[in-house]
Amino acid sequence: MPPISMKKVDIIVSLLVIPICLYVFYESARWPVIAGTGNATWVPRGDAVCLLAAAFLLFVEALRGRSLTIPSRLAGADRSRVLWIAVLTGAYTITMEYLGFIATGVPYMFGFAFVLGERRWVRLILFAVGVPIATYILFRTALHVPLPEGWFI
Repeated sequence: MPPISMKKVDIIVSLLVIPICLYVFYESARWPVIAGTGNATWVPRGDAVCLLAAAFLLFVEALRGRSLTIPSRLAGADRSRVLWIAVLTGAYTITMEYLGFIATGVPYMFGFAFVLGERRWVRLILFAVGVPIATYILFRTALHVPLPEGWFI
C-alpha cells in the first residue's frame, strides 16, 4: 500500500479549529475582571491565538502539498493503542469532576503509559504519581487555577 497523505485531514481539521479559536477569543472578552486576580482573559486568548496560528500554518502547508504522509492505515496493535487511549481519556474526563484531579490523574497517567508500552514498574509509578501532582502544584498553587476536587483531591 502506498503512503497515505494527510492533506485532506489537515485541511478539514484546520477549518474546524479556526472558527473555534475565533469564538474562544470573542467569548473570553466578555469575562468579568475580578479585582486582585488580574485579567483572566489572557490565558484563553493566548491559547486561542497560538492554536489559531498553528491551524493556519497547517492549512497553508496542506494547500502547498507539504502535509505529512503515513506509511499505512492504523491496524492491529497501533489501532488497539489508539482505541484504548480514547477510552481512558473519555473515562478520565467523565470521572474527574466526581473523584478529583489527582484521584483520576494517577490511574489515567498509569494506564496511558502502560498502553504506550512502558513496562518498568518504577517508571510507571513515578510518572503516574509525579505528573498529576506536579501539574496540581503548578496550576493550583503557583497559577491559582482551580482544578476539580471531587470526593478526593
